[in-house]
Amino acid sequence: MKLLLHCICRQAPVYPLPGPGIFLAAVHGLAAVLSQVEEADSLPGLASLLAFEQVVEAIHATQAVIPMRYGCLMEGEEAVIRLLENSRQAYDALLDRLDGMTEMGIRVLCPASLPTVPPISLSPGSAYLASLRERYPAGVSLAAQETQLADRIAASLTGCYTEQRSEITQADQGRMLSLYFLTPKGCIEDFRSRVREIDLDGVRLLMSGPWPPYNFVSLSG
Repeated sequence: MKLLLHCICRQAPVYPLPGPGIFLAAVHGLAAVLSQVEEADSLPGLASLLAFEQVVEAIHATQAVIPMRYGCLMEGEEAVIRLLENSRQAYDALLDRLDGMTEMGIRVLCPASLPTVPPISLSPGSAYLASLRERYPAGVSLAAQETQLADRIAASLTGCYTEQRSEITQADQGRMLSLYFLTPKGCIEDFRSRVREIDLDGVRLLMSGPWPPYNFVSLSG
């Protein structure tokens, strides 16, 4: 029997724990949210994935959380405690960074021919955030017009987020531009309102969230 790691949070009261079989392993003020699973040789079913996400979302609703992707398996509670002890400072810093934050997402289907989006003049703060963005995950680069489109959207949301991540993937009708924003929970409605006001000459935006900050859990920040 292995332990499935759902997320890491502060060792704060989170009872009642969300779902049957969920328990905590805690040390030095940190807690890992866990459940027991059989050997995970086969792909999980939809029900298992949904149940996993619901646990993470329930913890995220009450406090800062470091969410894990499904499939993070630990050999036992001693291994979990070692993980928390060995990464204590990094996890503490990451939880401080994520405290009071959530993740909002925007997806844009980029057809083969995008309308020309005029370049923008960024404020010093926006320019700094832009310099920190991870625009090229997995070696896939944004084209020039896709980069301008991402910048235009991000500029329209200035003040609604503290960090941004971007990625581009292939889609049936073009390329899918996905933008992720680390957003204060108190700014969710403002974020939604701003997105509804964005006009990009017929380019359609699909908004999602709030979610646990899956795209912002790098220990390096």
